[in-house]
Amino acid sequence: MKIVFISGMLPSGHYSQYITRGLNEHQNVELLVYADKNPKNVEIQNCGTIKMVWSKSLRYIPEILSEIKKDKPDVVHLQHELNMYGGILTASFFPLLVVALRLQGIRVVTTVHAAVFRRQVDDAFMKLFHQDSPLLRPFMLTFFFHYVYKMISLFSHALTVHTHLTKEILVTDYGVDPKKVNVIPIAIPQREINNSRKEKYFFYFGYMVRRKGLGFALEGFRRYIEENPGSDYKFILAGGVIKGQEKAYDEIMQIIKDNHLEEKVIVRGFIEQEEQDDLYEKAYAVVIPAVVSMGSSGPLFHSVSYGKAVICSKIGHFLEDIEDGKTGILTDNDRFHEAFKFAAEHPEKIVEIEKNVETKARSRTPFETARKTLALYTR
Repeated sequence: MKIVFISGMLPSGHYSQYITRGLNEHQNVELLVYADKNPKNVEIQNCGTIKMVWSKSLRYIPEILSEIKKDKPDVVHLQHELNMYGGILTASFFPLLVVALRLQGIRVVTTVHAAVFRRQVDDAFMKLFHQDSPLLRPFMLTFFFHYVYKMISLFSHALTVHTHLTKEILVTDYGVDPKKVNVIPIAIPQREINNSRKEKYFFYFGYMVRRKGLGFALEGFRRYIEENPGSDYKFILAGGVIKGQEKAYDEIMQIIKDNHLEEKVIVRGFIEQEEQDDLYEKAYAVVIPAVVSMGSSGPLFHSVSYGKAVICSKIGHFLEDIEDGKTGILTDNDRFHEAFKFAAEHPEKIVEIEKNVETKARSRTPFETARKTLALYTR
C-alpha cells in the first residue's frame, strides 16, 4: 500500500513524527511524507520518505496536487490544524484540497486535531488568539468552523480525532456524521524513562501563548511561594513564541516582574532536543495550564513519554486524558497554589503517578497507534 501522509513535521517531537514512525514499522507499507519546504525536514529519520513539497501559503494546494499526480498513492492522510499551512486564509481553502483529492479517486483520511463548542467562541476567545480586529466577530468564526469541519467530513472517507470530546463537538455542533469519526488516542513516543535524577523544580514546556494560561500557573506559584517561604522549588518555563502572538511572551515576562518572581521563575525560551530531554528528566513534576482546551495536549503526551507526573487545568480534554490522582493532578485555574503544595509535600504520590503514567505510555506505542490507523486505510 502506498500512503502519502501530509503534515508539518517540525519542531522536534512533533506528533506526526511518531505516527509516521509507527506506520513505517509496518510491513507492506510504502510511506511518503509530504512536508513543508523547511530543509530541516529531510534530516528526520525513520519516518518514511520525507519530501519537501508545499509552501506555507495558498500555493500549498497546487503543489500537493502536482506531487500526488506523480506518486499516485492508494491513500492520502491529511493532518488538519488551522495554522499548519499558513494563516486563516490558507485554512479556509483546506477543504478544497480534500475535494480535489477525492475527485482523483484517492482514499482520503483526515485527522482533525482541534475543535471547540460554538458556545465557547466569544469575544474573550477571540482575544486569546490576538484577534482584536473589529472586522472579525465570533459569529463569523463559528461559521468558518462549521464550513471547514462540514466540508472536510463530507469529502473525507474517514476522520480521526484523539479524544471522544472532539468527536462530540464535531457531531453535535458542526453536523459531522458520527459514523465517519474514529477516536484514536495520540501516539506516545517510547523512551527510556529515568526519574532518579529529579531536582526541585516544576517544568512547563510549550508555546508562550495566551490560551495556555501561564498566568494562572504563575499566579499559583507566587501564592505557593508566599505561603511556603521555606520552599526551595523553582519554576522553569521553556518553549517558543508563535508568530503574531509575540505579545503573549511580553505579558508573561511582565507577570514575572510584577510578582517579583525573577529569582524563582527561569525562562529558557526555545530549547533543542538534548536540553529538552535533560529538563524533563530532572523535573519534579510538569505543569500544563490552559484557558481553553481545543484538543489532546501535545505537552501532555510529551510528559507521559518521559514518565512524569503532571499538574493540569481541570478543563476540556484534560478531563478525558487524565485520571485525577492516578495519571496526573487536575486543578481549577485559581487553585494552582494548592496543587503545587500538594505535589511538593507528597513525593510518594508523585512516584505513584509516575508508575501509572509509564504503564500508560507503554500501551500507546506509535506501532499500535499506526495499526489502528492502517485499518481505516483499507476499510
